[in-house]
Amino acid sequence: MRRQSTVTKHNIVVLDDCFAPCAQFDFDYVITYYSSTEPHQLPARIEDATIVIVTDTRVTREGILGAQRLQLVAANGTGTDRIDKTALRELGIGLCNLPAQTTESVAEHALALYYGLRRNLLEMHAITMAGKAWATCGNTQIRFQRSTPPPRTNAEETMVVLGYGTLGKKIESLGKALGMNVVIAERKGAQETRPGRLPFPQCLKLGTIFVIAAPLNETTQGMIGTSELAAMDPTSLVINIGRGGIIDELALAHSLRKGQIGGAATDVYEIEPATTANSPLLDPTIPNLLLSPHTAWYSKRSIDNVLLAQKLNLEAFVAGNMTNVVIAPR
Repeated sequence: MRRQSTVTKHNIVVLDDCFAPCAQFDFDYVITYYSSTEPHQLPARIEDATIVIVTDTRVTREGILGAQRLQLVAANGTGTDRIDKTALRELGIGLCNLPAQTTESVAEHALALYYGLRRNLLEMHAITMAGKAWATCGNTQIRFQRSTPPPRTNAEETMVVLGYGTLGKKIESLGKALGMNVVIAERKGAQETRPGRLPFPQCLKLGTIFVIAAPLNETTQGMIGTSELAAMDPTSLVINIGRGGIIDELALAHSLRKGQIGGAATDVYEIEPATTANSPLLDPTIPNLLLSPHTAWYSKRSIDNVLLAQKLNLEAFVAGNMTNVVIAPR
């Protein structure tokens, strides 16, 4: 489909305003903000847009077919799995992203989830707030009555990093700084093991913490399922700050109920926003599970980084020097 090549004034539509207001762009434009956008609202909202900025909204073929002036979809993050890239290529629409702008925040959130699980913080808080059990059972019993064996210290942990991009490297550095033994897993099913990595099956047996920092694609979809969880140490923890869909949620819920692993935490889900209707993990009867609503990225530095990178991306595109290209427009 032929698209308008020259625009004198861009019409920018922000589909979900997590990072609003945007920075001031150094080109002529008008901008419209929406707090969120449902699939049925997408076609009408971007019908006259030349640039669409998106964080979490699904950008579908049906949504963009009528957007005859659309030239660029700008993703406010590294992941673009919620955007129909096949349709964009067919229609000649460009796609850019913002790699590594929230790395520090997401990596630190992974550690927050780890400590929350390993030290059983939510349950200890609830017990303390209740004001009875500590006085009745005594200090030691309260702290460790549901931690058998007792929690490991950092030096006793072997952290397995699954996904060795910018985020995985940051998690590796934090783990090592804390005194953990950190290993990098080779891709599942790989025929060869690259230097500095260990085979995926070997990592499943070695790890006491598994941190998933991989993107969602055809090679990582369902990477952790029933057999992988069964191969792990029964005291191990699984933490996903990569993408939903990498872990089989039903298998994870089953594994936690059976005590096959020590605990799990996730900030990402197969379907987002996660609800009790679409995610088996939103069940308070599942033990040793810690959840957050895809907020690992949230920090002042992340917001500052995104707004600056977003400004540079859009200005480069308008100037004809597109950066952070996922799909080049035509």
